[in-house]
Amino acid sequence: MNKFKQCIYTFTLLLICLVASPMIYKKIWDTSAEKKKVSSDKPPVIDIYANDPANTATTAAPPDGASQPVTEGASQPENTEAPLQPTESAPTDSDPATTATTEAVSPAVQYVKADASYFDDALFIGDSRTVGLRDYGTLKNADYYCDVGTAAWNINIDALNEKLRSKNYGKVYLMLGINEIGNNFETTMRAYESLLEDVKAYVPDAVIYLSANLHVTSAAQTAAITNERIDYLNNRISGLADNERVFYIDINPVFNDQNGALRQDCTGDGIHVYGKYYSTWCDWLCANTVSR
Repeated sequence: MNKFKQCIYTFTLLLICLVASPMIYKKIWDTSAEKKKVSSDKPPVIDIYANDPANTATTAAPPDGASQPVTEGASQPENTEAPLQPTESAPTDSDPATTATTEAVSPAVQYVKADASYFDDALFIGDSRTVGLRDYGTLKNADYYCDVGTAAWNINIDALNEKLRSKNYGKVYLMLGINEIGNNFETTMRAYESLLEDVKAYVPDAVIYLSANLHVTSAAQTAAITNERIDYLNNRISGLADNERVFYIDINPVFNDQNGALRQDCTGDGIHVYGKYYSTWCDWLCANTVSR
């Protein structure tokens, strides 16, 4: 009798396991899938201010501190559209979005050369590439609001507005986008346009320059971070220029190789130019100003 009861108990336990196991497994699977989804929504961070030990004299090193702090713990904006898959190409010039922004640009402007004093009332807003201009460039009388990892969606807008109010700026240079190049373009552009409107409101008499994002080397490209995507974002940004008060400038031809990528001899990490090249960058900025 004892053995019979033992068999009954064993059979009952096995039956419970067979019934419960699929439900437990499904719960684990759903939880894992949800975690993966949440993780995939986080923006990639590629703005690495790397220092090449072999070129310590010419490589831009990480700054000790930013001009103004970026908001810590800022939340990622909601993506209403899925980002491009790695196997897809960035939209081309034939796409409606690209065509619309291109058609909105006013007639071309004649850029002129100025000396360094032109930038005495200038403010540069940007990420680590702008940090490089501040630390290694020759435009020392300009002001800089920049930090490593800054993007249009996470910039501390209150601190920036305070900076804009602190001086009667005649020129503002804005260079952002590389840190969100792997994200949804529409989300990025909404944040960028909102930032631009803030700048316009706080410095109504200033000339605003929208700087193209610098390319990366061919070797530094990934599935989501490509020069094709950088070109598409730059094209969208150029569409915000009216060539009356807001102008678009593009440094890329200075540092491009024959394939349209950042030249390997100019960089140690594939993303930032060596410190010695920021003087070249500043000379180019002086040669590409507008006269109002």
